[in-house]
Amino acid sequence: MSITYSKLALVALLIPTISYASEGEHDDEHHDHDEKKIEKIQVTASRLGRIVTESATRTEIINGEEIQEKALMRPGNISMLVAETGGVRVQNTSPALGSANIRLQSLYGRYTQLLSDGLPLYGGQTASIGLLQIPPTDLANVEIIKGSASSLYGGSALGGVINLISRTPSDEFEGEVLFNATSKNGQDITSYFSSPLNESTSASLTAGIHNQEQQDLDNDGWLDMAEYQRATVRPRVYWESESGANLYLTFGAMKEEREGGTEAGATVADGNPFEQNQDSLRLDSGFIFDQPLGETLNLNVRGSAMRQEHEHVFGLVTENDTHDSSLLETSLSGYTNDIAWLVGVAYQSDSFDSEEFSEFNYSYKVPGLFSQIDYEANDDMSFSVSARTDWHNEYGTQFSPRVSMLYSPENWVIRGSYGQGFYAPTPFIEDIEDAGLSRLASFENIEEEQATTASIDISYLFDSVETSVT
Repeated sequence: MSITYSKLALVALLIPTISYASEGEHDDEHHDHDEKKIEKIQVTASRLGRIVTESATRTEIINGEEIQEKALMRPGNISMLVAETGGVRVQNTSPALGSANIRLQSLYGRYTQLLSDGLPLYGGQTASIGLLQIPPTDLANVEIIKGSASSLYGGSALGGVINLISRTPSDEFEGEVLFNATSKNGQDITSYFSSPLNESTSASLTAGIHNQEQQDLDNDGWLDMAEYQRATVRPRVYWESESGANLYLTFGAMKEEREGGTEAGATVADGNPFEQNQDSLRLDSGFIFDQPLGETLNLNVRGSAMRQEHEHVFGLVTENDTHDSSLLETSLSGYTNDIAWLVGVAYQSDSFDSEEFSEFNYSYKVPGLFSQIDYEANDDMSFSVSARTDWHNEYGTQFSPRVSMLYSPENWVIRGSYGQGFYAPTPFIEDIEDAGLSRLASFENIEEEQATTASIDISYLFDSVETSVT
């Protein structure tokens, strides 16, 4: 049996929603001219850091209160956190291992770019199990951009972006430890500590230990819940000078052993046990440096590097592989009364090396040039235009534009968006999580995938009820 690579399918969605807010509460998508009632959340996923209610690029926000609620319910990973957002679905990709990825507006999970504070710390293409290895303990909020965001983040963001924003330390020491146990013999211990180190420097530390015993709930010999043991640690350092310059540093390490397939001692139809295991080790680092240049200009330099090692077992087949990715980016931004703009250059690399199946190895080097302009025409209308050109070493020159519009008269909020993007093929389609590279047909005459996405979002607020349709 062979698994072949399929072309991208475009899916149109109609998602009506109705939400209720008590007096004094605020929904992020509602534009209210009474400043006292607006919770001004600044979004960074759209690059220029606009207020969410004023940004032409629709950005869904999961706030800190909701994150705390979901972290208490599932402290081991962020799957529950993002799954309850409209147009977002967490899809199981391997029942044996319990792996899952994030689908935005029905596009495959491999087209979703997962970021941490704007950095691709989990790689250019986040593995399905990677979603289950990120604890929500240190998150302040989550930003979600649906639809092609290649104009902002390149080919890894064909379907959209999920940006995990970490908590920043306060002026005093903070610490919390969460112990969790489940009725299915799972345990989690997560902790978060932050403190100022001196007048200009502060730091935080997040660490966790997670365990789940194997569970065969229907006694058929196949595990319904994979067994795993995982440890994570992430220190962060924040520095700010008197001149307004600031530096952010982060380092991360994750080690996990995960076992699925048949229960220990059990056999399947052919009389043999079937193991499906994965051992993972991920190391990453990143930095962001901001330097104001006068009153209206700002220089931003950011970079990251990640290395991930896997050992897979699919029955009698063992696969060992290594993923490496890195980013270096510099941008200059500025603003006037009505216009905010940004222009930057970036260099991204992404490589995969399999010891047993070297025919699927790749090494992508992608320099790029990007820009964005936000224009506020009046109190009710604003526009955002962004574009990016990437020079891919394997798939040539790629141009990715995106145009967004916001119109908000009185109680109405209307947003429209149109974008194009590309995706450089990799062997990591959803079927691979369950079958492995040994069952994947070899690549022949593969071309880059391209997509055009468009959406219209209409919301209307009357009293304390908001209704919206996408």
